[in-house]
Amino acid sequence: MNESNYWKNKWSDRPLEPANNFAKRAYELIKTRSYKSLLDLGCGDGRDSIYFSNKGIKVTALDFSESGINKLKNQNSKIDCIFEDIKNINLGENSFDVIYAHLSLHYFDDETTGKIFDNLFRILRKGGLIFIKCKSVDDVLCGQGEKVGENMWKKGYTRHFFTKEYMTENLKKFKIIKVRKTSSIYHEYKSAFIEAVATK
Repeated sequence: MNESNYWKNKWSDRPLEPANNFAKRAYELIKTRSYKSLLDLGCGDGRDSIYFSNKGIKVTALDFSESGINKLKNQNSKIDCIFEDIKNINLGENSFDVIYAHLSLHYFDDETTGKIFDNLFRILRKGGLIFIKCKSVDDVLCGQGEKVGENMWKKGYTRHFFTKEYMTENLKKFKIIKVRKTSSIYHEYKSAFIEAVATK
């Protein structure tokens, strides 16, 4: 199965899981401000989109997995769903109070990653927040498979493993609130991440 087909079909048969802790931590900061709109980038089947929507936030959910988007549409009619590749987002300037990207920005080469971050800066409203979580170079999968670029490895599909410095560099247009390393156990192996919160 090629990468495109993998993502198209990934969410078709998976049960909807509860929102993850990153979403819950994001909401703890979001609720202290009078934000009304949120863009969920790479929403998958929408578990976090549904969580934010249930908190009273107007959510726009974007993914290029058709099965994921269709699943979300069937779960929650209040959420605006967009079937689109993150690389091709064409949303209006200053469109959203919050941008939320949970494990959706670590698949691209340096040039594409830079362009995506620049586009997110354009889309975010002044004073808005962006939350990003990406795989870290400390992850057990880093170094496995075929090397296809600096800190980029293809095993089934391509992953770009971040460092704190790389995250910080890509957020250079934003005002950074926090960049930190985190980890968790997933299917008995260590998953490592870089998390960031920034404002415009």
